[in-house]
Amino acid sequence: MDNQWADAILDFVGDAVLGTDTQATITYMNRAAEKLTGFSRKEAIGRPLDEIFRVIDVATRVTRANLAHHVMDSGLAVDLHNSSLLRTRDGSELAIEDAATPLYNANGEVIGALIKFHDSRYSAETTARMAYLAQHDSLTGLLNRYAFAERFEQAAALARRHGKKMVMLFIDLDNFKEVNDTLGHSVGDEILKALGQRLLGCVRATDHVCRHGGDEFVVLLSDLTEHEQAFAVVDKVREAAADLLRVGGYKPSVKLSVGISLFPNDGETLEALLPHADAAMYRVKTSRKQRRNKLRDAPIPNHGRTA
Repeated sequence: MDNQWADAILDFVGDAVLGTDTQATITYMNRAAEKLTGFSRKEAIGRPLDEIFRVIDVATRVTRANLAHHVMDSGLAVDLHNSSLLRTRDGSELAIEDAATPLYNANGEVIGALIKFHDSRYSAETTARMAYLAQHDSLTGLLNRYAFAERFEQAAALARRHGKKMVMLFIDLDNFKEVNDTLGHSVGDEILKALGQRLLGCVRATDHVCRHGGDEFVVLLSDLTEHEQAFAVVDKVREAAADLLRVGGYKPSVKLSVGISLFPNDGETLEALLPHADAAMYRVKTSRKQRRNKLRDAPIPNHGRTA
């Protein structure tokens, strides 16, 4: 029963596991090891480790020394390292991370070795993907708030050191709820993604674009000699978003309201500049609504027409 439980546990874990005796002959193989090496347990057990676990160094292409012999001779475990390629049964090469440890009996005598390994390609891809998701908005691919805050601190430090100026743009989509209600949220998402890409196309590599949340975006224009340089970017942003989407002949009335705050005039921290730009954006939006209401409520000229 104990061996059955051990086998079940080792088959359940994600890592591939091989066990050997003192002659580095394979005595155990779990399912993950079968999958990665291409050999079945029946084929592997009883054969020398080097015939099944064929490993070469990534840089030198030299076959690596037998890992089981190494840990048994030294009496020390070898931690995970990722400079190895496993030659599988069909001759292909697989990047792996592997580790090993000697096995001891109750008397403290070495009775074999245990080797574990896994496909490092997936761990590297997963790590990279997690790092990306931690810093980017999942819908638009733009920086999220946390990554934007880091970029701001870096840009602000450089601006202080070199006497440069920066401008923060707070951008909001007018009437975006109308788009979602009329065309659906999937279309609204497409607009947000398209706007994100257009914003990126309006700025330099040294600038930063963030989806702040919902239909709000923040742009940091850094390394400026004069604040007035930002006005050209604002014009480009408005032009790029002017004809954002046409669906079935219907053009949603989406416009941008843009608020601006200046570094260092309006503050030198994100906590100071962001609310300032947000308030400026809100004033723009409110002013636009008031103008629209005045036009809507203005009396229509009679032109001499009678009922």
